[in-house]
Amino acid sequence: MRFIKNHVGSLIAWILIVVISIFMLPNVNQLTREHSTISLPANVQSEVASTIGNHWGHHQNNTYQVVAVFNNQDGAMSKSDQKSVNQTIRYLKRHKSELGIKSMLTPYENSATKKNLISKDKTTELVQLNVSKKKSVSNINKQLTKAVKTDGIRTYITGADILQDDFSGAIQEGIKKTEVISVIFIFIVLILVFRSPIVPLISLLTVGVSFITAFSIVTNLVKNFNFPFSNFTQVFMVIVLFGIGTDYNILLYDRFKANLGNGMDKFEAAKNAQWNAGKTILMSGSSILIGFSALGLARFSVYKSAAGVAVGVAVLLIVLLTLNMFFMTTMGKTMFWPVKTFNGESESPFWRFLSKHSLAHPIIALVLVLAALSPFYFTYQNKLNYDDTAEIADSTPSKQGFLIVQKHFSKGTAEPATLYIKSNHTLDNEKDLKLIDQLTEQIKHTKGVKTVASVTQPSGSKIKKLYVNSQMKTVNNGVSTARNGLGKLSAGSQQMTNGLNSAATGTNQLNSGINSAATGANQLTSGLAQLSSGGNQMTNGLNQLSAGSQQLVNGMNLMSQQLSSQLTGANASQLQQLESGLPQINNGIQQLNSALQSAGTSIDTTGIQSNLQNVASQAQIIGSQLEQAGNTLKSIQGSAGSSSSASLDSVMTQFKAAESQANLNDQQKAVMEGAMQQILSGIQSQIASQTNSQTSELASQLQSVAQNLQTAGNADKSLAGSLQNVAGSASSLQNLNTQVATLKAQVAQLAQASNVALPGAVSALQQLTSGLNQIQSALGQGTNALGQLNTGINKLAAASPQLSNGINSAYSGSQQLSAGMGQLSAGSLQLNTGINKLAQSSPQITNGLNQLNSGLGEGQSYLTGLQKSAAAETFYIPKSVLHSNTFKPAIDNYMSSNRKITKITIVFDTNPSDEKATKDAENISNMARKSLKGTALSNATVAMGGQSSRINDIKNTASGDFVRTAAIMLIGIGIALMLITHSLLQPVYILGSLLLAYISSLSINHWLVGIFMHRSMLAWNTPFFSFIMLIALGVDYSIFLMTRYREIDENKYLPGERIYYACAIIGTVVISAAIILSGTFAALIPSGIPTLIEVAMTVIVGLIILVIILPIVMTSTIYLSYPIRNHVKDNQNKRKD
Repeated sequence: MRFIKNHVGSLIAWILIVVISIFMLPNVNQLTREHSTISLPANVQSEVASTIGNHWGHHQNNTYQVVAVFNNQDGAMSKSDQKSVNQTIRYLKRHKSELGIKSMLTPYENSATKKNLISKDKTTELVQLNVSKKKSVSNINKQLTKAVKTDGIRTYITGADILQDDFSGAIQEGIKKTEVISVIFIFIVLILVFRSPIVPLISLLTVGVSFITAFSIVTNLVKNFNFPFSNFTQVFMVIVLFGIGTDYNILLYDRFKANLGNGMDKFEAAKNAQWNAGKTILMSGSSILIGFSALGLARFSVYKSAAGVAVGVAVLLIVLLTLNMFFMTTMGKTMFWPVKTFNGESESPFWRFLSKHSLAHPIIALVLVLAALSPFYFTYQNKLNYDDTAEIADSTPSKQGFLIVQKHFSKGTAEPATLYIKSNHTLDNEKDLKLIDQLTEQIKHTKGVKTVASVTQPSGSKIKKLYVNSQMKTVNNGVSTARNGLGKLSAGSQQMTNGLNSAATGTNQLNSGINSAATGANQLTSGLAQLSSGGNQMTNGLNQLSAGSQQLVNGMNLMSQQLSSQLTGANASQLQQLESGLPQINNGIQQLNSALQSAGTSIDTTGIQSNLQNVASQAQIIGSQLEQAGNTLKSIQGSAGSSSSASLDSVMTQFKAAESQANLNDQQKAVMEGAMQQILSGIQSQIASQTNSQTSELASQLQSVAQNLQTAGNADKSLAGSLQNVAGSASSLQNLNTQVATLKAQVAQLAQASNVALPGAVSALQQLTSGLNQIQSALGQGTNALGQLNTGINKLAAASPQLSNGINSAYSGSQQLSAGMGQLSAGSLQLNTGINKLAQSSPQITNGLNQLNSGLGEGQSYLTGLQKSAAAETFYIPKSVLHSNTFKPAIDNYMSSNRKITKITIVFDTNPSDEKATKDAENISNMARKSLKGTALSNATVAMGGQSSRINDIKNTASGDFVRTAAIMLIGIGIALMLITHSLLQPVYILGSLLLAYISSLSINHWLVGIFMHRSMLAWNTPFFSFIMLIALGVDYSIFLMTRYREIDENKYLPGERIYYACAIIGTVVISAAIILSGTFAALIPSGIPTLIEVAMTVIVGLIILVIILPIVMTSTIYLSYPIRNHVKDNQNKRKD
């Protein structure tokens, strides 16, 4: 029975619960760091941007973005410093897998990184790292901080995730300080209130049990069910539970003490305190529970995370009303040792004074309250600082690195904004890149933007070669060159027209000359045919003559020998032989004479020579007519030379064949061949000279018709060569005629002498000697003559084949000439026709060239104007550049791996956390959506990421959720107050007082923060946390007051009296509770976290204001709400009686 009566079961149960809670408590530090990031609704654009970025690819999915900072505080980095930094970078590359680095961007990779990652003063360099999320941020920070250490260089690891992790760590350290300070402060206050060391220990023990149990429940809910949690959840649970827990314990212990003073035993006193004070605690706690539970309906994660306090309040209420019963029933008066006297409830002179004067002058009291607090309300400026880095101490390494980046680069460099554009099709094409570049240019010209980098401008500036104005400059240069060329063509065309007119005249003359040449060629062919026939006959006769002359020589030699024998022997036999031989000789001489006479007095070379001269004359005429062809016949000269050389080679071959048949010796052959070679060389030189002189002038005018004249020229040259050959042969024949004439004269003389001497030989034997002498003399002369004749005949026979061959070659050449003249005539006619047509069309060509030049001039003027216009500031990328290795790094850096997402990096010229930067980010995002409407990217998802956009989303989400959550909270508390007070007006008065205290404290705190913390703005979450703390906790004091008000007998006292007595009695409890709660919040100040300090200061100021205005407002409004005037004094008199 005693076991139950002393509530020992409660003690055992809570001991077990605490043990289990401690055992089940997860790793709080890790849990806090994992949930330290502020989560926003999935539909806000910074979250959309974050989602898009998580699907970027290029080994950047599920990574932390970290920046390694290398800084030389003494000035620009030296070569030695740079070498050390490069060694560190190489170390990071070698140990990428160990450090979890998925990708990294170093300063010297390309011109863009060099520009963006090296400060202008050369003192600072940055290395951007994407680190896998497989490790915790704190471990990554430790590893990288160690890895980047460089001799002689200050190194830091920073980034949004690193800063957030350090912020979480700072809060954890702050919480430890807060817990210790709170416990010490509460212990001291409770000692002062109860003048006992036991009560403070019991109070701290019960609140400690409730905190451990509640925090274990919350953290396990977070771990297993993703319950809302943030950096502030634990600290607010500590503050609220220790604050209101102590207040509730004071209320409970004070009633228990009063009951003991009233003579109750400890069991009755404990039960009465549990019932009466317990109701107040439950009512007050329920309002707080409702207020913090309403935060569970918030959409903003930070606000929602405060819902864990509701769990703590629920556990606190259970612990206080159960575990305290064990201590009160077990210890009784010992709880308040060493106090011996137990007086009843004490009154608060301060609240009694305020309530009394408010009751006497309610309107004036309200006016004074409004007059005192209105200035704070109207001067309040809701300008908040959303820069979370301000929450971190400047001594933190990540914060130091962040500040160095801001100092040596633009303030926005450390946290640039990123505009993502996600399409349902690939973007690596000219059309989409043009839209992206246009948007890039629009953003660049937006006020507040320092630099913009995109796939078309990876280094933050235009690539000039990819813009139409630069490309138009190249086109204009080409047009200028083309116009200059057209001018030259036009002048050349005019010259060509003049030349064509001259050529037309020349071709007419050429046609006439060619016709004359053709007639002469035909005549030449006919004469050469006759000459060839006569040459053949002459050759046959010469062969016979040569044979006969040889016989004659042999006979003369024989006769000379015989005669010599006769002359020496003088016998009859010899004379008889001589007599018989003389008729033979006479007959031979007569035959020879007859043969010579029948052969004609001479070879008719004169006619042949005359014909050759005529043909040569015709050839000369043709040559003079062809002289106008000029350079065109130069190409013919080679052919002609080759043809003439072939013809001369043929003559030489034929000569050698005839030479072989003549049985000449080697010396004779050599002499004959040398002479023939000189003759042929001269002929060839003459042919070449004549051909060149004939063709030199014609070449300059008739070059275009060279092919048509070539055949005729070749024939003409062959003819000239043949004529020279024949002429040479004719000259040789003329010399033979002279020899033959001499021969014939000698033979005639011989025949005449023979006819005179021989017939009388027989009868004039007596005159034999004389005759023989005469004959010997004649034979000597005959022998000499026959020797000359034989020599001449041999020469004639040797020259005869040459003559025949030359005549045949001439004949063949004349045939080629005739054929060539026909082709030449046809070609000349064609040439004449073509030149005439060309001469007629040439002026049209000149006019066309002039018109084209003029048109190009107009086009160039237009293009020049276009080049200088804004329209030429247009991006255009050729396919060859788009798919080149040069442009590939830009594609890889600013487009996702599937090429469907692109990003535009924006650096603002102000701090990204400033209000101006957040507005700029929102404006740019809206502008981008409008700019892409009606284009190929009109359906693309556009989202702005980065610090500025996130802050803007936090601002909008927090502001909207603040109003929404505050409304829910006020409505919930209002309903609870209605149930507690059984009134509609009193909740309004209470909430009005709380709101007035909140606004005033916020405004006053803004002023205090400026003085003591040198900050121009409050932290962005200070208003919300201050609101929920003041409203939820401040309503406690109102409930304390109104609960006491309702406990006073309404039948015995009027409303004014009841509120007056309630204020006097409960004032002590409220002031004590406010002091304890203020002290608890004051324990947040040493944490060093600006948000916690500001919340603490706001709550403290608010509690002070609430302690002052609550008795005034409630007394005045209740008095004015009920007709109780003039009754207070009567009732006071009755009480005195």
